[in-house]
Amino acid sequence: MPRIPRRVALACLGACAGLLAVTPVGAAPGLDGGGLLLAEMTLVASRGGERELLLRSERATLDPGTRRAVLWDVNAEVVDADSGRRFRIECDRAEVEIESQNFVAEGRVRGDTGEGQRFATEVVRYDRAADVLSSDTPVELVDATGSLRGDGFRYHVAEKRFEILGNVRVEQSP
Repeated sequence: MPRIPRRVALACLGACAGLLAVTPVGAAPGLDGGGLLLAEMTLVASRGGERELLLRSERATLDPGTRRAVLWDVNAEVVDADSGRRFRIECDRAEVEIESQNFVAEGRVRGDTGEGQRFATEVVRYDRAADVLSSDTPVELVDATGSLRGDGFRYHVAEKRFEILGNVRVEQSP
């Protein structure tokens, strides 16, 4: 595939991403909708000088028309600027709304809350305005006290509070 010069790719991304800083290592024309296909992409979102979202992916497509990015082989970290609380997610695929910073993680989704709680599921949504991670797919939550399994979860980031939804099974560590 032909390469787009780095300065052209950065200009296109800057126009699309608004306040997001996007650092592509390589870029090539996208195949659909005039979007860009990027390699080794990093998205950084900040507010008031504080980093709130860091997404890294092996490859991604960016569609300036819909202002959405689709990323593959993703590592994400979200930080609550007010409290400093954070959570991390790894997944096979994620779709990010550039302006709202909401995202959906899919595939083998794994993550941790920064307080020692780890979770694994197939789909996780992040609603930035509500500051909530959620899933309606079977989930396993593990911490120092044992594990919980359920039909889904809600994690309230600012409160550091998990809700396990439906058919909950608890396994405590000795």
